[in-house]
Amino acid sequence: MHTDWETSESAEDYSRNTAAAQWEPMGYPAVFRSLALATTDSDNAPPILDYGCGPGFVDRHVAEKYGRRVIAVDISSSMIDLARSQHSHPLVTYRHVPDSKLDFLGDKEVGGCMSCFVLMQMADSDTQVEICRRIRRTLAPGATLAVLNTHPDSVGIQFATLRNGEPDRVYQPGDPMTTVLTTDKGVLRLQDYYWRVTDYVHALEAAGFHEVTVEHLPPPPADPTPHPQFLLVRGTA
Repeated sequence: MHTDWETSESAEDYSRNTAAAQWEPMGYPAVFRSLALATTDSDNAPPILDYGCGPGFVDRHVAEKYGRRVIAVDISSSMIDLARSQHSHPLVTYRHVPDSKLDFLGDKEVGGCMSCFVLMQMADSDTQVEICRRIRRTLAPGATLAVLNTHPDSVGIQFATLRNGEPDRVYQPGDPMTTVLTTDKGVLRLQDYYWRVTDYVHALEAAGFHEVTVEHLPPPPADPTPHPQFLLVRGTA
């Protein structure tokens, strides 16, 4: 089971399986809509920050489809190396942030931030708040932070390719939780943590975001499972 991404094998395993799962409809359209990527003048817009970019396929997609500049950061050097080698694009800058800090960015420098399946990897709520606070410092006034995670109310439910946690188990905030992604490329097991909807909302509000809202997202259209699969939490800087 993967608990970190500091080896090239782990990064490549993650990239291979998430690509095979067809990541595009897995909550990302709502993220892009929240950041108004399709309606913003890309020529004059400030860059978008991707906090926890992983192997970079989302960032290249944003650059290619929406023409937006992206600053993509990750704590894993292996993920950044993979992103630079496989998903480079003139509009995307990949940067390794081993200490999770964003000191290289100025105050109010970026026009929006997405952070996808990142807060659910954090074992304590104080870390979640601190990360959101660091992101908020970099955002222009009125800019949006869009946080995407799997939905905590669907723990234990088997979706077409994904299951978070064990069936019939009751989790408490901060409990370790195994995520299992099954594709034709194999089975990927990830070490995540259980957090309630209210915990994610608290992370943004405690970091100073306002107008915090939640959106309960269904699985991709090809998956008929009648439960929300993803949770999008948005806040305004």
